[in-house]
Amino acid sequence: MKLLKPDAKCRYLTDVTPATVKALGCKAVLIDADNTSSHDLTTDPLPGTEDWVRSMKEAGLKVLLLSNAKTERAKVLADRYAIPVVGMAAKPFPFGYFRAALRLRTRPQKSVMLGDQLFTDILGANLAGCKSIWVEPYEEDKRDWLFLIKRRLEQLVSRRWD
Repeated sequence: MKLLKPDAKCRYLTDVTPATVKALGCKAVLIDADNTSSHDLTTDPLPGTEDWVRSMKEAGLKVLLLSNAKTERAKVLADRYAIPVVGMAAKPFPFGYFRAALRLRTRPQKSVMLGDQLFTDILGANLAGCKSIWVEPYEEDKRDWLFLIKRRLEQLVSRRWD
Protein backbone atom coordinates (compact mmCIF):
# COMPACT_ATOMS: atom_id res chain seq x y z
CA MET A 1 0.00 0.00 0.00
CA LYS A 2 2.87 2.37 0.75
CA LEU A 3 4.07 2.18 -2.87
CA LEU A 4 0.67 3.42 -4.04
CA LYS A 5 0.51 6.40 -1.69
CA PRO A 6 1.38 9.77 -3.23
CA ASP A 7 3.20 12.51 -1.35
CA ALA A 8 0.29 14.87 -2.06
CA LYS A 9 -3.03 15.04 -3.87
CA CYS A 10 -4.55 17.89 -5.90
CA ARG A 11 -7.66 18.35 -7.97
CA TYR A 12 -5.90 19.56 -11.12
CA LEU A 13 -2.32 19.75 -12.32
CA THR A 14 -2.72 23.54 -12.42
CA ASP A 15 -3.37 23.53 -8.64
CA VAL A 16 0.27 22.56 -8.04
CA THR A 17 2.47 25.62 -7.53
CA PRO A 18 6.22 26.07 -7.85
CA ALA A 19 6.27 26.51 -4.06
CA THR A 20 4.62 23.09 -3.65
CA VAL A 21 7.27 21.47 -5.86
CA LYS A 22 10.12 23.22 -4.08
CA ALA A 23 8.69 22.31 -0.65
CA LEU A 24 9.03 18.66 -1.69
CA GLY A 25 12.72 19.33 -2.36
CA CYS A 26 12.32 18.93 -6.12
CA LYS A 27 13.88 20.74 -9.06
CA ALA A 28 12.11 18.82 -11.82
CA VAL A 29 8.46 18.17 -12.61
CA LEU A 30 7.39 15.13 -14.62
CA ILE A 31 3.87 15.35 -15.99
CA ASP A 32 1.59 12.71 -17.42
CA ALA A 33 -0.39 13.36 -20.60
CA ASP A 34 -3.85 11.75 -20.72
CA ASN A 35 -6.31 13.23 -18.23
CA THR A 36 -3.52 15.08 -16.42
CA SER A 37 -2.11 17.65 -18.85
CA SER A 38 -4.20 16.80 -21.93
CA HIS A 39 -7.65 15.58 -22.79
CA ASP A 40 -7.79 11.78 -22.72
CA LEU A 41 -6.21 10.11 -25.77
CA THR A 42 -5.54 13.43 -27.54
CA THR A 43 -2.79 16.01 -27.95
CA ASP A 44 -5.11 18.82 -26.80
CA PRO A 45 -3.81 20.56 -23.66
CA LEU A 46 -6.19 20.99 -20.75
CA PRO A 47 -7.27 24.56 -19.94
CA GLY A 48 -4.51 26.57 -18.31
CA THR A 49 -1.86 23.89 -18.71
CA GLU A 50 0.31 25.78 -21.20
CA ASP A 51 0.47 28.80 -18.85
CA TRP A 52 1.11 26.46 -15.90
CA VAL A 53 4.10 24.85 -17.65
CA ARG A 54 5.45 28.31 -18.49
CA SER A 55 5.13 29.40 -14.83
CA MET A 56 6.98 26.29 -13.65
CA LYS A 57 9.83 27.00 -16.05
CA GLU A 58 9.90 30.69 -15.06
CA ALA A 59 10.26 29.56 -11.43
CA GLY A 60 13.45 27.73 -12.42
CA LEU A 61 11.95 24.24 -12.49
CA LYS A 62 12.63 21.72 -15.23
CA VAL A 63 9.49 20.17 -16.76
CA LEU A 64 9.23 16.98 -18.83
CA LEU A 65 6.29 15.06 -20.27
CA LEU A 66 6.51 11.42 -19.15
CA SER A 67 3.90 9.34 -20.92
CA ASN A 68 3.06 5.76 -21.82
CA ALA A 69 1.68 7.09 -25.10
CA LYS A 70 3.56 6.44 -28.30
CA THR A 71 6.48 8.84 -28.53
CA GLU A 72 5.12 10.49 -31.69
CA ARG A 73 1.84 11.47 -29.98
CA ALA A 74 3.53 12.49 -26.74
CA LYS A 75 6.03 14.63 -28.67
CA VAL A 76 3.21 16.63 -30.29
CA LEU A 77 1.92 17.57 -26.83
CA ALA A 78 5.40 18.21 -25.41
CA ASP A 79 6.18 20.51 -28.34
CA ARG A 80 3.10 22.57 -27.50
CA TYR A 81 4.51 23.02 -24.00
CA ALA A 82 8.09 23.49 -25.30
CA ILE A 83 9.38 20.76 -22.98
CA PRO A 84 11.28 17.51 -23.50
CA VAL A 85 9.44 14.19 -23.62
CA VAL A 86 9.92 10.56 -22.72
CA GLY A 87 7.26 8.57 -24.53
CA MET A 88 6.59 4.84 -24.28
CA ALA A 89 7.74 5.20 -20.66
CA ALA A 90 6.39 1.78 -19.59
CA LYS A 91 5.06 3.15 -16.30
CA PRO A 92 4.91 1.81 -13.60
CA PHE A 93 8.35 0.35 -14.31
CA PRO A 94 11.00 2.85 -13.16
CA PHE A 95 13.00 2.90 -16.41
CA GLY A 96 11.07 5.84 -17.91
CA TYR A 97 11.59 7.86 -14.73
CA PHE A 98 15.32 7.15 -14.88
CA ARG A 99 15.40 8.20 -18.55
CA ALA A 100 13.60 11.42 -17.58
CA ALA A 101 16.11 12.16 -14.82
CA LEU A 102 19.01 11.61 -17.23
CA ARG A 103 17.37 13.83 -19.83
CA LEU A 104 16.90 16.62 -17.27
CA ARG A 105 20.31 16.03 -15.69
CA THR A 106 18.86 15.53 -12.25
CA ARG A 107 18.31 12.67 -9.82
CA PRO A 108 14.96 10.88 -9.47
CA GLN A 109 14.87 12.00 -5.82
CA LYS A 110 14.79 15.61 -7.01
CA SER A 111 11.84 14.98 -9.33
CA VAL A 112 8.11 14.95 -8.69
CA MET A 113 5.64 13.05 -10.88
CA LEU A 114 2.18 14.51 -11.42
CA GLY A 115 -0.30 11.99 -12.73
CA ASP A 116 -3.87 10.76 -12.52
CA GLN A 117 -3.26 7.02 -12.10
CA LEU A 118 -2.16 5.30 -8.91
CA PHE A 119 -1.14 2.04 -10.60
CA THR A 120 1.09 3.68 -13.21
CA ASP A 121 2.12 7.27 -12.40
CA ILE A 122 2.29 7.09 -8.59
CA LEU A 123 3.51 3.50 -8.27
CA GLY A 124 6.21 4.12 -10.87
CA ALA A 125 7.35 7.33 -9.20
CA ASN A 126 7.60 5.61 -5.84
CA LEU A 127 9.52 2.66 -7.34
CA ALA A 128 11.97 5.08 -8.99
CA GLY A 129 12.48 7.15 -5.84
CA CYS A 130 10.63 10.22 -7.13
CA LYS A 131 8.11 12.26 -5.19
CA SER A 132 4.55 12.05 -6.46
CA ILE A 133 1.39 14.12 -6.61
CA TRP A 134 -1.83 12.38 -7.57
CA VAL A 135 -4.27 14.57 -9.51
CA GLU A 136 -7.84 13.62 -10.19
CA PRO A 137 -8.66 12.65 -13.78
CA TYR A 138 -9.84 15.73 -15.65
CA GLU A 139 -12.67 13.92 -17.41
CA GLU A 140 -14.27 10.52 -17.71
CA ASP A 141 -11.95 8.06 -19.40
CA LYS A 142 -12.65 7.00 -22.98
CA ARG A 143 -11.15 3.57 -22.50
CA ASP A 144 -12.38 0.01 -22.03
CA TRP A 145 -14.17 -1.57 -19.07
CA LEU A 146 -10.86 -2.82 -17.63
CA PHE A 147 -9.72 0.78 -17.22
CA LEU A 148 -12.94 1.58 -15.37
CA ILE A 149 -12.20 -1.27 -12.96
CA LYS A 150 -8.75 0.24 -12.32
CA ARG A 151 -10.39 3.57 -11.48
CA ARG A 152 -12.69 1.84 -8.99
CA LEU A 153 -9.71 0.09 -7.38
CA GLU A 154 -7.95 3.46 -7.07
CA GLN A 155 -10.95 4.80 -5.15
CA LEU A 156 -10.90 1.82 -2.80
CA VAL A 157 -7.17 2.10 -2.16
CA SER A 158 -7.28 5.87 -1.57
CA ARG A 159 -10.03 5.53 1.04
CA ARG A 160 -7.57 3.72 3.28
CA TRP A 161 -5.49 6.92 3.59
CA ASP A 162 -8.31 9.05 4.97
